[in-house]
Amino acid sequence: MKKHDYDKILFRLTNIWQRLREGEILCVKDLAVEYNVSTKTIQRDFNERLIHKLPIEKIGHKWKVIDGYDLDKNLSFEEDLVCDVLKELANSMGNSFGSKANTIFSKLQNKHENPIFSKIEIEDISDKTQTIKQLQEAILNHKQIEFEFKNKHRVVQPYKITTFEGFWYLYANEIETNLLKTFYIKDITQLQITQISFIPDPKAIRKLSNAINVWFEPNSKEFEVRLLAKSPIAKYFIRRPLNQSQIITKKLSDGSIELLLIVTSQNEILYEIKKWQPYLIIIQPRSLIEQIIHTSENFLLEQKKFYDY
Repeated sequence: MKKHDYDKILFRLTNIWQRLREGEILCVKDLAVEYNVSTKTIQRDFNERLIHKLPIEKIGHKWKVIDGYDLDKNLSFEEDLVCDVLKELANSMGNSFGSKANTIFSKLQNKHENPIFSKIEIEDISDKTQTIKQLQEAILNHKQIEFEFKNKHRVVQPYKITTFEGFWYLYANEIETNLLKTFYIKDITQLQITQISFIPDPKAIRKLSNAINVWFEPNSKEFEVRLLAKSPIAKYFIRRPLNQSQIITKKLSDGSIELLLIVTSQNEILYEIKKWQPYLIIIQPRSLIEQIIHTSENFLLEQKKFYDY
């Protein structure tokens, strides 16, 4: 088939799709005359090229969009799957937020059963819609904001709205202390956007992008940590690194791997190590090894009290 023939087919199919989308009921014979092709060609267009891609049906010798479907909402498989995942995440954020999100997704997708299930728990912040709207506006326009937080008036340069462990925070530079901080959004009240502009510091954004959890300390000096992920859990650190700095420095014969990464505080990395005990081992630094030993010994002492009891 020549390129010219492909061009004619593409034009015909695109035109038919457009007319179906606009609600037309199309007759095979009329289309054959209009495009100067046989009725068999038009029938092949519908039966082999269009019906598998679009929600259409045949009534006699005519074709139309199935009642209840909108071709403007017809997504590719990949796009449809992304929407399913996002819908499931939205539902995990609470009934109010999920309900609003489902209304939006229903405008994008034709209704079908969602094959995705997510166990990610994300805090419902539907009662903070106005606060989120103001924060977005201030961040996009690089405007300082003022608000009350933990019985204190704060003036900050807002950088990002972020989540850690399913809870929502504002990441910002506080003017009074000139320190980067996270503010729990549900505790922010009386928020006002000022007319004072600021220039975002790219280093602040980089520090956030490398954070592992809410225990990261953006104002502290970063340091290297070397870890051994034993074979039962090694695959999880290959699939999803702890942060963007993680490097696999060695793969051992038993399936274990050695990791190198940059962190901002002991609490930040210890929080992760505790989750993976006893399969995630600290190689360096020694101060971190001493801290996890001390913490583990205290835990065992407390736990034994209940065992003896």
